Amino acid sequence: MVKAGKNIKALYSKMEHVTCLAHGLRRVAEEVRRHFPKVDALISNVKKIFVKCSSRVLKFKEIAPEVPMPPQPILTRWGTWLVAAIYYCEHYQLIKSVVMEFDKGDAVAIENAQTLFADNSLEFDLAFIKANYGNLPKYITTLETSGLLLADAVGIIEKLRNEIGIDKSKIGKTIYQKFENVIEKNKGYKAMKNISNILERNTSIRDDISEELTADDMAYMKFAPVTSCDVERSFSVYKTTLTDNRRRFLFENIKHHVIVQCNKDYKLVHFFSAFFDIKAFF
Repeated sequence: MVKAGKNIKALYSKMEHVTCLAHGLRRVAEEVRRHFPKVDALISNVKKIFVKCSSRVLKFKEIAPEVPMPPQPILTRWGTWLVAAIYYCEHYQLIKSVVMEFDKGDAVAIENAQTLFADNSLEFDLAFIKANYGNLPKYITTLETSGLLLADAVGIIEKLRNEIGIDKSKIGKTIYQKFENVIEKNKGYKAMKNISNILERNTSIRDDISEELTADDMAYMKFAPVTSCDVERSFSVYKTTLTDNRRRFLFENIKHHVIVQCNKDYKLVHFFSAFFDIKAFF
């Protein structure tokens, strides 16, 4: 994608290619998971204990009726593993007591989970994760919001940089270095950060910004997207428009569908209108 962005910029000189920042933070979250294999094993085994076993679910609800069931994270859903780790930190003793009630001979997952709960360092690892990286899932979710101000997106990244940088442990330094590498490789982010600072009157220096961009162009960057989430959502929208059972679609109807979708996200239309003649599509 980076290589493609460079080639396309030869045709669109005003374009700034930013790799998805939400995806970048997901890579940082994966780095956190990599350093805590015991926590990862606990989340995986407890998930297996309650999947497709209603009797264990009933037992859990009987012992802890006011506590939600353990989350079932999916690695392709960004930040869900950290959400699960935070859950186990907050309800550690309760989950431990429930799991210890089960007969280890019923399933391998139960035996593995009980062995992990016997390790005292596990609870300390969960506390470490929540204390230092507990806000990371929230930041990923916020970056995925449609119509997010450029200044707000940049503010999230810089705030996270300060929070991650506080941890001076060996693991903390490794994770912080991962964060810096992800941001450093994102060349477009530097330009967007500088544009955001100009729009917020925090600087008057033009760094890493294409000379082709005028002051009027930068004014339209107020809602510039820094994630690919809206593009990915559009795939689902287009799929509902061009469904498999649709046999014909008049051009006039296509125009109406496109107009409806653009009206739903007027901020993106405002941004793209700086570079393209939106009316030409209608």
